[in-house]
Amino acid sequence: MKKRKLYIAGQEGMVGSAILRTLKKKYKIINCSRKELNLVDQINVEKWFRKHKPEIVINAAGRVGGILDNSTYIDEYIYINTMIGFNLIAASHKYNVKKFINLGSACIYPRNIRQPIKEEYLLSSKLEKTNEGYALAKISSLKFCEYINFKYKKDFITLQPTNLYGEGDNFNLRSSHVIPALIKKFHISKINSKPSVEVWGSGNVKREFLNVNDLALAIKFIINKRIKKSFVNVGSNDYLKIKDLVKIIKSITGFKGKVFYNKSYPDGVKKRKLDTTVLDNLGWKAKIKIEQGLREYYNYFLDSNL
Repeated sequence: MKKRKLYIAGQEGMVGSAILRTLKKKYKIINCSRKELNLVDQINVEKWFRKHKPEIVINAAGRVGGILDNSTYIDEYIYINTMIGFNLIAASHKYNVKKFINLGSACIYPRNIRQPIKEEYLLSSKLEKTNEGYALAKISSLKFCEYINFKYKKDFITLQPTNLYGEGDNFNLRSSHVIPALIKKFHISKINSKPSVEVWGSGNVKREFLNVNDLALAIKFIINKRIKKSFVNVGSNDYLKIKDLVKIIKSITGFKGKVFYNKSYPDGVKKRKLDTTVLDNLGWKAKIKIEQGLREYYNYFLDSNL
């Protein structure tokens, strides 16, 4: 049986490389590095699609980062992510891509909203200010897919994963998300015999975490299914306070000192837990538990000399 041609935009990143590892045996992957194709450039994206004609496209590309990076470069977050999303969606529609999977983010949902968060809560109230630019870009791409589906009966779907971690993550303390930042801070403090580790924020906010390999398996599960909804949540059962996450990481890294919570840094939203009823009913659930995932993640960090 002939393998279908599949293009993963952002295939060198954490999410894209996990998807590549999961799907490379089943599909004919069109390799394309960020150096070969600037996804912000509409003309070049169209030329590339006209030449390669992928049948399936997964958008895992974009500028991503933690609270500080999001709020500092909010203009870049909205511009880069909107351009990437719109260019890929428009080219996929124009060149008759059969399945388009657009990756969004849980941060698209309002700041103060009932938990767990259902898909229908989108745009029901104000967004969290610290990542508003990124969220607006992701909402725009989601809606573009939705409008194309409605008008042209296409199979373009957006997935909203919760907070991700895993192999290929960004450990730059100025731009990383909470888990890689904590892993690096605790490890450095341990090897340098530091008396304490600083954690940004109060530690009292609650977050849900999903291993990137589980997200890749969710995409593999969804790729051949026609789902009526134009966007779907992807979450896990790992929902805990940052303070509890800190305890797990402290134990895994072997740090023996104290923890200092610097409340001068923003917490972001107080709680964020996705409702995963749609995927639950279809028969998919995350498998990697947080402690298992973090142990493997720390070993990856050590092996990578990061």
